[in-house]
Amino acid sequence: MKFYTLEWIKELFKEFLNSENSFFIEEKGVGFEPKFFFWALLHIYKKQNLPEIFKALKVDLEELEALFNRQEFDFMFLVDLLRKEFSFWFREVLLHKDFQSPDLLRVAWEFLMLEEQLRKQIQIPLLDRLKKLILDAEEIIEKGSFSETTFNERQFLRLLRFFNAVETLESSLSARLVERAKEVENKLNLGFKSDIPPLSEEEKKVFYQNLMQGLKQIGGSLDGG
Repeated sequence: MKFYTLEWIKELFKEFLNSENSFFIEEKGVGFEPKFFFWALLHIYKKQNLPEIFKALKVDLEELEALFNRQEFDFMFLVDLLRKEFSFWFREVLLHKDFQSPDLLRVAWEFLMLEEQLRKQIQIPLLDRLKKLILDAEEIIEKGSFSETTFNERQFLRLLRFFNAVETLESSLSARLVERAKEVENKLNLGFKSDIPPLSEEEKKVFYQNLMQGLKQIGGSLDGG
C-alpha cells in the first residue's frame, strides 16, 4: 500500500542523512540533528493528529518542548520550508500521474491528513488550473471543435478525478467547481466516472495503521523515534 507522504518523507530524510551536515533547502542550510529533522518532517500532517503520531513514534515530548524553547523560530522556519517543498512535489504528482479509483481514494484521504495551510498550498494552484481547463473546455463546446485549442484533456481528467475523490470523502466549497467540471466533461464525453464509493471507517482505520507503520519504519532507527 503506497502513501505519497511516506515516499516523500523517506526520500528527503535519506537525502538529509547522506548529506554529511551539508543539507540545503532553498539555499538555506539545515543545522538540526537527524531526530529533529525527522520531527520537522512530521509537521506536514494535521496538527490535531500530531500528538497521536508523536505517541506512536515514541517522540520524547520533553525533548521536543526543550527544542521549541531553544529554537522555535528556526524549527518552524524549517517546517515551513519543508511544507513548501512538499506542496510543490505533491502538486506535480497530481498533475502528471493517473490513478485508478481505489488508489484515488487513498490519495484523497492522504491529502485530507495534511496540515490545513499545506492543503491550501496544494489545492489553490490546482483549483486555479482546473478553472482554466474548464474555460478551455467550455470554449470547445461553444465552437463545437477541438481544433485551435490547447485544452489538456488528461490533466483536466486527473484534477477532476482527484477533487471528486476529495469531495466524496469530505465536502467543501470546491464542490461547485467540481460540479461545473462534471457538467463540462459530460458534454464532451471524456469517459469520466464519478461513482466512487466512500471509504468505510474500517478502511480509514487500515490506512491510518499502515501510515503509522510506515512512519515507524522510517524513523525507527532514531534515538527516541
